[in-house]
Amino acid sequence: MPQGIPEEIIDEIRQRTDLVGLIGEYLKLERRGKNMVGLCPFHTEKTPSFTVSPEKQLFHCFGCGASGNVFSLVMQMEKLTFPEAARFLARRSGVTIPEPKTGSPAEDNLKEKIYKLNFLASRFYAYCLCKTDSGKTALEYLQKRGIEQKIIELFMLGYAPADWTGFFNFARKKGISADLLVKAGLVSPGREKGYYDRFRNRVMFPIFNISGKVAGFGGRALEEGEKSGPKYLNSPETPVYEKSSLLYGLNLAREEIRREKKAVIMEGYTDVITAFQAGIKNVVASMGTALTVEQGRLLRFQAETVITAYDSDSAGEAATWRGLAILQSTGCLVQVADLPEGSDPDSYIRENGADSFIDLVNNSRPLMEYRLQQLKKRFDLASDKGRIKYVEELMPFLLSAVNQVEQDFYLRKAAEELGVDEDALRRELKKRRKRGSRFQDAQKNEQPEREEKIMIGSAEKMLLSLMFQSKEIAEIGRNHLRIEYIDDPRIRKVIEALWNSVAVESFVSTEKLLNQFEDPQIINLITEAVSDPALQDLPAQTTKRMVKDCISRLHHIWGKKEQRELDKRRKEREASGSEEDINELLREQQQLIADKDGWPDRSGKGGDFSG
Repeated sequence: MPQGIPEEIIDEIRQRTDLVGLIGEYLKLERRGKNMVGLCPFHTEKTPSFTVSPEKQLFHCFGCGASGNVFSLVMQMEKLTFPEAARFLARRSGVTIPEPKTGSPAEDNLKEKIYKLNFLASRFYAYCLCKTDSGKTALEYLQKRGIEQKIIELFMLGYAPADWTGFFNFARKKGISADLLVKAGLVSPGREKGYYDRFRNRVMFPIFNISGKVAGFGGRALEEGEKSGPKYLNSPETPVYEKSSLLYGLNLAREEIRREKKAVIMEGYTDVITAFQAGIKNVVASMGTALTVEQGRLLRFQAETVITAYDSDSAGEAATWRGLAILQSTGCLVQVADLPEGSDPDSYIRENGADSFIDLVNNSRPLMEYRLQQLKKRFDLASDKGRIKYVEELMPFLLSAVNQVEQDFYLRKAAEELGVDEDALRRELKKRRKRGSRFQDAQKNEQPEREEKIMIGSAEKMLLSLMFQSKEIAEIGRNHLRIEYIDDPRIRKVIEALWNSVAVESFVSTEKLLNQFEDPQIINLITEAVSDPALQDLPAQTTKRMVKDCISRLHHIWGKKEQRELDKRRKEREASGSEEDINELLREQQQLIADKDGWPDRSGKGGDFSG
């Protein structure tokens, strides 16, 4: 019973939650036979290896080993504990979790509290914007930028009063502790005493995670100067706010992005808001920072093509290019929309209209082609210095090409621009690739050691997969397999849990079994065993024969190991001259030899295996 949630409630949540539908809210899936496949959300890949079984309601990645059920998916995607994931899915599926009479540890969880506090803050800021005199200046600022009231409400825009303790006092009256307000990044402790609001006299932009929860805030100053602080101020890193793994507007844009299979990524909040208001709804923002791997993966799950529409003054920055290379490395087809100098999506749409911006997006060019054009503009290719710099910046992008064909195509174009032999560029590229490989190897060697991997032999692995197929097969294993045949204690735990389950259940419930374990390696072991495609839908007699073969093999391996141990002990006893001990060991050895070729049976019913 996980932290006060009754087992029957966990079962109801599980039954009401379709894993395929749940995963479909995060990434695209395609049917492949009985299963669904997609790009794994937990590691970078270009060929789908993330497999979902609608029948078993389990997922497993054959690339990185990530696996589990509806609860483990939410735990990994949303970075939640099991109780948090259960409550998340309960709200989604309409299941009511009864609150215990004493305080619930899950209810008191820090992340859940911060999410609730952030939502309260967003309502406070929205009220201040639209319902107070102090918010008029902020409201006028938004209206001058052409942002309509319905869009203000959709994006939950607000205003943080200039008062140093406006929100702090409001929250304290609601019974919220100063410590929680600090942890949420909404207030800061004073140098000597007291607390003050982090956001003051700013237009507020709530930043939502993909599930629509308020993870943090961005605030734009309404005044300029040193006293007002930076023009844009974001929430600090908190247990729920990691800027590098969020994209502004994705919670609203996701459906349109998936429908069009195309995402347009911008830099700022108002870029996204203006585009959305103009009817361009497949837009998100990186919030003024270079793209990260986490953001790249978020986009890759939703779109096949990502078009960047960054401010024209950002297009040549090194950080921007690194971010786009990262985005391309995650498997996205990256294109660049070339905005006129001095413009950004917000100003361009307001001045030229949505149709003109859509044309600009539709005429975007592949990243590599755009990069070559920019390099040609920046460097004097008639000078040796310019040519050297051109090659220096070109090489990393050639190495990040989507495939060999693209790399060869642009390498030839670059050779033509430079007027050099194509083979010379190719040799330089090969040299850089080797240097990069050495660096990656060094990084791998520096990685800290992980928890010891579960070592499972082929017979153990096959037997485990077969026992998960049905109650009848699991009971055959329970009657004939001796648990000491299994070396790894974690595999023993799984087998014993399975046997305990079939002793009281009428079928093998993999999902219930998964909820007994928190160790990711054990969860992976179970889901991989259940998902093994080679052992699905076998004839009953074939399955029983394979089970017998596996147990016989494990019995044989165990017998040989025991024999070696007895031989070792006998030699030690002979050296010490203890005749009584030697005779006892000989009796054990004779019994082992007698059992060696026999069929192990723990049921007391003999060796009938006909089923």
